[in-house]
Amino acid sequence: MLLALCAAQALAIDFTNSKWIWTNEGDANGNQPAGSRAFRREYNAPAGKSALSANVIITADNGYTLYLNGKQVGTGHNFHEAQAYCVRLAPSCNVFAVNATNDLTVRNPASLIATIEIKYTDGSVETVVTDSTWYTTTTVPAGFEQVGFDDSAWQAATVEGNYGVAPWGAVSIPSSSTPPPLSLTDANWIWTNEVNGGNAPIGTRAFRKTITLPAGQRATSATIYMAADNEFTLYVQGKTVGSGLNWQAAQKFVVDILPAREVTIAVFARNNDGPTSPAGLIAAVDLTTEDCECGSVVSLVTDGSWKYNLGTPIGFQQVWYNDSAWPVAVVEGKYGMQPWGNVAVPTAVSAPSGPIAGAPLA
Repeated sequence: MLLALCAAQALAIDFTNSKWIWTNEGDANGNQPAGSRAFRREYNAPAGKSALSANVIITADNGYTLYLNGKQVGTGHNFHEAQAYCVRLAPSCNVFAVNATNDLTVRNPASLIATIEIKYTDGSVETVVTDSTWYTTTTVPAGFEQVGFDDSAWQAATVEGNYGVAPWGAVSIPSSSTPPPLSLTDANWIWTNEVNGGNAPIGTRAFRKTITLPAGQRATSATIYMAADNEFTLYVQGKTVGSGLNWQAAQKFVVDILPAREVTIAVFARNNDGPTSPAGLIAAVDLTTEDCECGSVVSLVTDGSWKYNLGTPIGFQQVWYNDSAWPVAVVEGKYGMQPWGNVAVPTAVSAPSGPIAGAPLA
């Protein structure tokens, strides 16, 4: 019952001290040009403190996409209603970034408002609000959401008014926050170092990712979206989870895990079309944990921290297997890249399936 109680914790934040902000393009009537604008707020923990998590409430006229440290958190498109998120933070420096869009094709009101409650490992909290300490620009530069992006030439955001001001008035705030929904959007297509000109040799390859949770956290289940060009079998904690035979459609798996601080994900992947052809693996993973931070979910995606082997060694899918000599995976590109485009993602859990030909039977 503890997990249900953790996920349902009430939010204790509102927009009382937050400002509606935008760029300085407004006319005398408070109308802004149509289009998207980028906003950033860097936050550094005070000396001696370590950031743990943040509750965020946010909305924009007309819509927004919120990022934390380069990763998409969520979206919204109704300024009458805020969305609430709980996100895990880096211990020291964190960058909140927003791509906010003013709809229509003529000038009209546009604005962004947010409150961010930051929790430290010592139990103390601090609140960050939208105000003139945020930075903005009239374009949306590539990579603006990344921590290392240089925003030194950006301008301070223009405060359009306090919360409650017309034309926005009161905003509906949800009673609790939820983790961002699982998505492949931030995931990368990965493969081995054999990729050349977008193609790789046919054959089977092994991939592994070991997640070590912070002290006090233990994973109890995992939800996984996965696809591979051409096919794969997935293992979690050495157990066969399921397989996929079509890279155009991801599989969705939900796996119970005997509570563990360390979780091992392994993949037997095969490139079928030869002698060479595109090959890739992509995945997004939510680990449900026993702790009470951020809806008890830790998220990860395929990236350069996964490891690969040019073969499929005996036992590679097991927790005890030593992959310390394996190289890190080659990132081919972000979700949506060619030749794969947008992969269909199911809402229902995929039907049970056994290992593909040649894959371990564990």
